[in-house]
Amino acid sequence: MRKIYLDYAATAPVCGAARVAAIAAMDNFGNPSSVHAMGLAAEKEVIVAREAIAHAINAKPSEIYFTASGTEANNLAILGGAKLPVGVGIVTSPAEHSSIKNPVLALEQRGFKVFHVEHSSDGSVNQDSLRAVLSTSPPVSLVSIHHVQNETGVIQDIAALVKIVKDLCPKALFHVDAVQSFCKIPVDVRVLGVDLLSISAHKIGGLKGCGALFVREKVHVSPIIFGGGQENGLRSGTENVVGIAALGATTKERFERIKENFEYVRGLKKQFYEAVKDLGSIEINGQNTSPYILNISVADIRPEVLLNALSAEGVYISAGAACSSNKRQKRDEGAVLTAYGLSDERAQTAMRISFSPENTLDEIAIAADIFVGCVKNLRKMKRLR
Repeated sequence: MRKIYLDYAATAPVCGAARVAAIAAMDNFGNPSSVHAMGLAAEKEVIVAREAIAHAINAKPSEIYFTASGTEANNLAILGGAKLPVGVGIVTSPAEHSSIKNPVLALEQRGFKVFHVEHSSDGSVNQDSLRAVLSTSPPVSLVSIHHVQNETGVIQDIAALVKIVKDLCPKALFHVDAVQSFCKIPVDVRVLGVDLLSISAHKIGGLKGCGALFVREKVHVSPIIFGGGQENGLRSGTENVVGIAALGATTKERFERIKENFEYVRGLKKQFYEAVKDLGSIEINGQNTSPYILNISVADIRPEVLLNALSAEGVYISAGAACSSNKRQKRDEGAVLTAYGLSDERAQTAMRISFSPENTLDEIAIAADIFVGCVKNLRKMKRLR
């Protein structure tokens, strides 16, 4: 049976460039902190990757700090960026990834005041809501807003949001979760004006277990892991040279083709939607979205039932964020769409199809045809009950 993978927002297969770089780094197994030749060679791998990431986001290599994941990068930004005294404000949105929500909750439990901005029905952060929060809250220490929402693909106007924050609370740090935008849409930290920015390797063809945090020069972030003082004292622990080398390689490859890939994937997304829209009672969730993510609600169809039917046919999509699909976290199901002001029914029938430059036009045509067939069959079965 042919397998068609359309869950790239959850994870991507390791690309060829990353695989080659990882194998080379495995052969050169020195500790990058060692001063002998093998250690220096490993350090060079880390330097090259740091430079590649910095180039991709228009940062300085010294502003890039490696972590074990995008989740750790988010935690480091939130927990390390929030400043004492306890009681100051943390501003975020209700549509953030759990790796933002949970460290923010931890800060709230420590005494910080947490404020949530509102979203408009199109998924964008309501700028008037942000102004109101900043004007009425206690002194704000940190603002954290995603760049591309991981379930809906909605792209936030980060530069405009940063300007509002800096005008009203110039001392506040602005963090952005760029895990779903890095090397997919343009990410320029100078244009955006952000202080902190998180990325993850495995979303773009790198290895799982590797991420990075951009920290603007002269911005102070406190470490949350202590040890040997690696990464200029911000993130202790021997660097994952294999993962870092692979991240550097896939970053270089994806960034060089970012415009080409953007246009190609946009065509894939359009092709899929055009093929399924005539089913009726299908609604797109969110506007101004990344071409890499399509979130749709199919009325009267339970997502888990449709996902199982598709999986049986070799087509793999998602009902939402893979990180939140565990049964223990069902309490967050539909939270993003209800934050947009959409109905519970629409939120509970939403599913995510996410694309990659590795998908072919033929795959999308076949997947869309299978999707249509599964929906029709499920609706027919429902009518017969």
